[in-house]
Amino acid sequence: MSSISFNYTDSRGHTTDWTVEHWKESGRYIQGICTVDEQFRTFRKDRINRFLGEGEAVITQPYSPPPPKVDTEPEICFTGFPKVQRAVLEELAANNKMAVKKDVTKGLEFLCCGPNAGPSKVAKARDRGCLIIDEPGLKSMLDTGELPEPWED
Repeated sequence: MSSISFNYTDSRGHTTDWTVEHWKESGRYIQGICTVDEQFRTFRKDRINRFLGEGEAVITQPYSPPPPKVDTEPEICFTGFPKVQRAVLEELAANNKMAVKKDVTKGLEFLCCGPNAGPSKVAKARDRGCLIIDEPGLKSMLDTGELPEPWED
């Protein structure tokens, strides 16, 4: 599969045309490399308004229902940030309905790493299957609803 194009409305209500290369279907999502910034992106199929070109013909389930609502707030922990910056990020996460944790917990879904992230906390989060992201990845996720590429330490 080479590329697929579609008109998409993100979680903030912004509508944009996207073209994704080297894409694949993954249940309720389409994942691939965005042609604009060459970054890996994940798009929810239920937010696709229409396919451009022959996109709809190559999709197995073009208009799948939205993912189920999660009753709990996703948990996030911040590490490696100066105190003031960490407080700002914790407030941003809380305002976006995320549960802020001080340590890597059993239910933790995201570890947001700053420039001084400790390797033991990162390793513990990886062992528990957390998505490890950086500050720009967090802000992008909160802005667009797309999961960011994992952070590389």
